[in-house]
Amino acid sequence: MKKVSVTESVEAIIPVQMWFSLKEACELKSLNYKTACNKRYLQPLRGIPEGRIGGKKKWLRPTIIEWIVQSDEIIGGENE
Repeated sequence: MKKVSVTESVEAIIPVQMWFSLKEACELKSLNYKTACNKRYLQPLRGIPEGRIGGKKKWLRPTIIEWIVQSDEIIGGENE
């Protein structure tokens, strides 16, 4: 039986699309959107977008997959 990594399991449940907004990413991670807005360090890539579409911050699918499996401790606190 093949061993499946956590990332592969998560990848299977993420919608197949290229760009994700912060709101979409938060829904996938079960993170409150307003909390993510107020604490940028909790956002994918600590709030630095990989692109902007229609003026909104967007991140690519591989980034979202990696971010979803990270806990707050792994992401790091505000002071880091």
